[in-house]
Amino acid sequence: MDDNKGKTIQISKKSIIIGVAIVLVLVIAAYVLTFALPRGEYLRDENGSIIQGTYHENPELDGISWWQFLLSPILVLSPTVEGAEIVYVILVLMLIIGAIFTALDDCGMLVYLVKFIANKFGRKKYLLLFVLPLIFMFLGSSAGMFEEFIPLVPVVVMLSYAMGWDALIGLGISILAGCIGFSAGVVNPFTVGVAQTIGGIPMFSGVGVRILTFVLSYAILMLFLYFYAKKIDKCPTKSIVFKLDEIRKLELGLIKDTFVIDPKKTKAIYWFAGWMLVIILCALVSIVWNPLADYVMYITVVIYIISGVGASILSGHKGKPLLKSLGNGMLTLLPALVMILVACGVRYIITEGDIMDTILYMAINAIKGQPSGVAVLLIYLTIFIFDICSVVGINGQVAVLCLAFGDGFSNMLLPTNAGLLLILGLTTVDYKNWFRWSIKIQLSLLALTIGILMLANYVIYPM
Repeated sequence: MDDNKGKTIQISKKSIIIGVAIVLVLVIAAYVLTFALPRGEYLRDENGSIIQGTYHENPELDGISWWQFLLSPILVLSPTVEGAEIVYVILVLMLIIGAIFTALDDCGMLVYLVKFIANKFGRKKYLLLFVLPLIFMFLGSSAGMFEEFIPLVPVVVMLSYAMGWDALIGLGISILAGCIGFSAGVVNPFTVGVAQTIGGIPMFSGVGVRILTFVLSYAILMLFLYFYAKKIDKCPTKSIVFKLDEIRKLELGLIKDTFVIDPKKTKAIYWFAGWMLVIILCALVSIVWNPLADYVMYITVVIYIISGVGASILSGHKGKPLLKSLGNGMLTLLPALVMILVACGVRYIITEGDIMDTILYMAINAIKGQPSGVAVLLIYLTIFIFDICSVVGINGQVAVLCLAFGDGFSNMLLPTNAGLLLILGLTTVDYKNWFRWSIKIQLSLLALTIGILMLANYVIYPM
């Protein structure tokens, strides 16, 4: 018998194989670039910021050796590597996600939670369709939440099943909405906040343009989800993942039957929901109290443990069975951790190969001398692909928008994002079907953000 049958937190082997294959190609490509491009560097000030106009080639730089290339997925964890601490936190969070949600799954809490919500809101499911994405967008745009949403994706997908929809609606309600909010960045401390601090721009100034982006993005998302949900309601077989979803529903036991209240599980739901609100409150407080921002991820890890273990115990799942569930859950996500480490190796290779500044210099030269509107689009494209930013003759607020849009929207489109592949791997949706389903809204959002960038560049913040 398949041990994973009916498990909420499980990653398809196909998704892991495809994900690892993609990131391995990127790792090899990054290593090849260290030979194809000259080594070079910018001078930096005491804060580590680049001093413009100081780039110079330097063949004497060490570059990266073959053994560093082979061990890059491990070396990214070195304390001397920039960003290693965040990698550690993400890896621990992934292990906790696997452990906690497997425990909740084994005691029947997750399926009960979905049926509980469906019982209360089944006749108002379109109200949920409009409200839930708004909540995810708000949290992404205000508190910069993204990785924190990953554990909720399987739950929202199950809720989508219970409402008669498919896994794609569940992904649209949760992670797609969260990513759109993150990208709009109304007061996102991790994109807008950091960029404006580095650029010497008043924190969270220019919020009007970002609010406009948020409102219009929400409207586009809801039009997309509403008409798709109506189509699925009318003819479920039109879903491109219909057959896979039907199998998954049977595995999860999500059949239309009479809902029976279980006092223990109901109490566990309120316990878990209460602690999730604490995470949200901490994230929101961190916006106005910056010192807390550095600890939100750590707090999230601790709260997931408290809330998940507590809910499991309240549901009657305790002792050795609980410990076994927690251990099995950690093992479930180990392949995903490997994929994340390999993906992190790409940046390590480019940085240690001393070509990061070279790529940045080449990008700046390609943008220099271009009309401001073209420069804005090129910067947007550069950030979208390479996640780097520089200001080349445009207003700092416009550059901040480029960073927020480029760094955010790429998360839900490019197959180079290990996080996206991990999220899809938790559902019945592979990357091909995700791209096929979401490309229309992705292109609509691209057109919207380009329009907003042009409006900001020529009308609101003209040089």
